Amino acid sequence: MTGRRNLKMWLTICSFLLALVSTAAGTTLYVPSAPYPTIQAAINAVVSGDQIEVAPGTYNEAINFLGKGIRLYSSGGPAGTTIDATGLNSSVVTCNSFEGANTILQGFTVTGGNAVEGYAGGGMSNEASSPTVINCTFSGNQATVGGGMANYIWEATDSCNPTVTNCTFSGNTAVAGGGMCNIGSSPTVTNCTFSGNSAPYGGGMWNFDASPTVTNCTFSSNTSDTRGSGMHNEYLSNPTVTNCTFTSNTGSGGMLNYDNSSPTVTNCTFSNNTGFYSSGMYNDYRSHPTVTNCILWGNGSSSQVQIVNGFESTAAVTYSDVQYAYAGTGNIDEDPLFVGGGDYRLQEGSPCINAGDDSVVVVTTDLDGNPRIQGLCVDMGAFEATPATPETMLAGLRAYIVEQVGLGIDAEMEVSLLAKVDAAISALNRGNTNDVKVVMNDLKALVNQVEAQTDKKIMPDVAAKIIDRANAIITALGG
Repeated sequence: MTGRRNLKMWLTICSFLLALVSTAAGTTLYVPSAPYPTIQAAINAVVSGDQIEVAPGTYNEAINFLGKGIRLYSSGGPAGTTIDATGLNSSVVTCNSFEGANTILQGFTVTGGNAVEGYAGGGMSNEASSPTVINCTFSGNQATVGGGMANYIWEATDSCNPTVTNCTFSGNTAVAGGGMCNIGSSPTVTNCTFSGNSAPYGGGMWNFDASPTVTNCTFSSNTSDTRGSGMHNEYLSNPTVTNCTFTSNTGSGGMLNYDNSSPTVTNCTFSNNTGFYSSGMYNDYRSHPTVTNCILWGNGSSSQVQIVNGFESTAAVTYSDVQYAYAGTGNIDEDPLFVGGGDYRLQEGSPCINAGDDSVVVVTTDLDGNPRIQGLCVDMGAFEATPATPETMLAGLRAYIVEQVGLGIDAEMEVSLLAKVDAAISALNRGNTNDVKVVMNDLKALVNQVEAQTDKKIMPDVAAKIIDRANAIITALGG
């Protein structure tokens, strides 16, 4: 009997310990399921350390994490799972109880939020809280500040530093911060897209006394009729912006820095933005940004200055390609040779390749996720060019010749040039690199001969570029 009692006691203790382990590992609740027909019902029931898995569908509710360190995720991702607060006149998602990084929102579309009367955060309102937000889409929300998301504090002793990764902010509206607003906060925003948002102040993002870290993000087609269509930094805002593109933002340019705001902007591309202050970057009222390894090209009208400094403001610009020139070490004023058609990667032969400053590179990948330094040194702009091979260089040379027919090369000359290039390609395919070098030298001689004739069949600038490309191919082959 004593042995059986001991065995029973041992089994009871083991069951108790297993229960403790199970509790520590956290419980997963499923929505919708009895008794949790809504997401909020499940949140009310769980404790920190638990998880809630939400099935695909649309949930017409507004939710509050209630200070709980839980993971709320969808099984179907944002394309199939929507939290829609239409008609509720509320933020869709709220964290206002000092939530931390272990409060996780993952895999939802968040829409229908209205915080115009509630002030901040139509899609998500983070007050003195620092949740983790992953793979979510914030669209069709509105607020006074932070149409898509608001991160803010009221007391100086509070902190608000959310981590936002792989999210999309599109079609949100506000007075300030159409996509996102940050007030007294320093979120980490990585691999996010801000597109088609609008606000008088900061169409894509508005920072007020805030210093977010913004990496590998795109700001495109955002609008603002007052300040900063892409990003507006105001009152002691010093964000760190790396590997980002600011393109096709309308109304007040790519970035505006105001009232003692001095962001650090590295390896970013500004192009095709429009604005009445400056279409690229405007700095005003004692603002002093540091701009390195960037491209500011094709913003505004054909003669609009890309960087404008207002009252007691300066910009420290180095190793950047700035149209119409900007004083600074390593700066150039040359066509960056974007691929085109909305693609801001660099073509072969771009002057921005191998033209940056390695010493400022901290993020080791570019906007595409490729290694940041692939050539002799870092490239300018958000994208690192893949080093050319003899095959791609010959293909690029052929494409350039075809492109110049009727512009810088006549049709007869095209036939002769393409015959040389095709012969070089055939030789390379056979593995005969010496023949490729011979053909490239013949190509150079042909160009020089025709360029020297009275009735030129090739324009001098085109001839020079063909010779440069031929020399680069010979060098790549070890010649």
